Amino acid sequence: MAWDKDLLPDQKTAAMHVGNHARLLAGPGTGKTLTLTRRICFLVKEKNVPAESILALTFTRAAAQELRQRVANELGNDQNPHISTLHSFALRQLITNRTKITDLPQPLRIADDWEERKIILEDLKALLGLNRISKARDLLNHLSADWQSLTEDEEDWEKRLLDPRFLGTWREHRKIYGYTLRAELVYQLKKALEQRGDFQLEGSIKHLFVDEYQDLNRCDLAVVKNIASRGVELFVAGDDDQSIYGFRKAHPEGIRRFSCDYSGTTELELEICKRCDRNILELGLFVVKQDHRRKNKRLRTEDSAKEGEVALLRFNDQDSEATGIADLCAHLMEQCGLEPNDILILLRSDNKGAFSRPIRKELEKANIPVSDTDTTNPLDESKGRAFFAFLRLAASIEDSLAWRSLLQVWCNGVGSGAIKAVYELARSRGENFAQTVIAARSDSGILPSKHRSRLFNAISDVLKKLNVLFPEDSRGDYETCDDLMKVIRSATKSIIANAREREAILLKAEGFRATSIKTLVQAIGVANEDIEQEQELEKDKVNILTMHRAKGLTAEAVIIAAAEDQYIPGRAQGGGEIDDERRLFYVSLTRAKHHLFVTYCDRRTGQQSHAGRDSGTPIRSLSQFLIDCPHTPQDGREFLRRLKEKA
Repeated sequence: MAWDKDLLPDQKTAAMHVGNHARLLAGPGTGKTLTLTRRICFLVKEKNVPAESILALTFTRAAAQELRQRVANELGNDQNPHISTLHSFALRQLITNRTKITDLPQPLRIADDWEERKIILEDLKALLGLNRISKARDLLNHLSADWQSLTEDEEDWEKRLLDPRFLGTWREHRKIYGYTLRAELVYQLKKALEQRGDFQLEGSIKHLFVDEYQDLNRCDLAVVKNIASRGVELFVAGDDDQSIYGFRKAHPEGIRRFSCDYSGTTELELEICKRCDRNILELGLFVVKQDHRRKNKRLRTEDSAKEGEVALLRFNDQDSEATGIADLCAHLMEQCGLEPNDILILLRSDNKGAFSRPIRKELEKANIPVSDTDTTNPLDESKGRAFFAFLRLAASIEDSLAWRSLLQVWCNGVGSGAIKAVYELARSRGENFAQTVIAARSDSGILPSKHRSRLFNAISDVLKKLNVLFPEDSRGDYETCDDLMKVIRSATKSIIANAREREAILLKAEGFRATSIKTLVQAIGVANEDIEQEQELEKDKVNILTMHRAKGLTAEAVIIAAAEDQYIPGRAQGGGEIDDERRLFYVSLTRAKHHLFVTYCDRRTGQQSHAGRDSGTPIRSLSQFLIDCPHTPQDGREFLRRLKEKA
């Protein structure tokens, strides 16, 4: 296929740009990913740029997979540019240069979400004598924010910590358990690039693509700038109107100031939205244009676009709203010919299913198939965690966090006191946790007498089970991924009784096509380390998900529920937070192609009344972002009654 086949003029102009840095502003539905794909093809096919000298960085793993697949479809599998998330790229560079990194535990081991929550935060709470886990989380979040905003680089940083004891305690803990936090990966790469002249990036990068540039924080931007300074041509794409990750210190000023940060830059723009019908895009633009600081850009629908259906629907309470949403879905399926998976229901938040539960109940009552909003990772369940910990030990017997996980979730009778005793023993011996555990297997006398028998038996049981699941002579490379999967299937069956959990883990493992346990562990670990994973839509079902997880998705019909000021913008304080909420709402509105319904209530009671702002107060009001919009709110029940009369 020709690299420019079916491209619009502005897409073609952007795709064939060469010669200097460039910023591509691309609103929703304008074909940003298509343009990035074709530009890679243009460089390889027309400019004879070696594919391996092209690096493309995305914000999420799903976006990386999509771009990688599109490029492979165009160029074939024999010409592969490097495409990954920024965090995965940072991890690879740190591993490649591990002999030059002195301030991180080696081998580089990233703590996953479960380990952060169940081990690191719980331990910090106990070690610091905190009365709530939330206080430990706040301290860790503060540290992460300092990495992301580069506050840690300032001279008086340590003096300004919320609790000076925290830093020393955390550093001791990470040394004993030998982990690196996911949130610090990009920061550690930034430091290494700036401080070591012998730090080598993989490959010979000549062209750097950065997707969703508006989602980069100050630390991310510093890494990109360092790479670009090495004679690399930079091409960034994004949209300041879709910057929604303020919680990780991302800010739209990064993409707005690109031409100031990189002099002589070329400014490119995609103008035509091919996704949304006219009324849908107009409502989205009404919302986002309320921010006068945004980058003004041309964005319009195709000339052939339909008007589209938009309605703001008011209900008395959450019960009538849930019933109304079920009726809307039935109408879209029966009268508009949509399939269940053509319908997307979006919520600002859904803690413990407070908002999704009543909606799902009404959909099920109407016999409308609906997705399961339980996004629990099977590897976070106790049996799944035990399996993964054994798998990690098969890859590396000195994985301290894996040992700790097994003592915590798999070994009966080993309590927090015994684990703390091993921690203190490792500290006194100047070892990590795994080294002390392995030493105790050979010499139980080093263990404190109070816990000696219990710990020795537990350690022995782990090693025996490990050799049953993954015999020592089977921990190397396999000829095929199918050979490895036979071993994995047997191991999961031995550990996990729940068939659904077992199948979910096997499906995840099979997807990586690994031929060694070490490779499989790394692949699963990276997959679990995504910053903001999009939720894949379930086939043949109406999908309910939160607004952040909907980014990158699209649907024939979108229903945004609970669009009230108490939730959108909710508790947001100050201009920056309000702007984040406004952009998130804009992103949600523009997921819709042809049908957009926004629902809100006059009153909410029970659990829903305690979410968002004005907790416990039942009175609710329409979001400030929609006041004075071109569409007058309608009584939801009357609207649905008229629909039924027309049917």
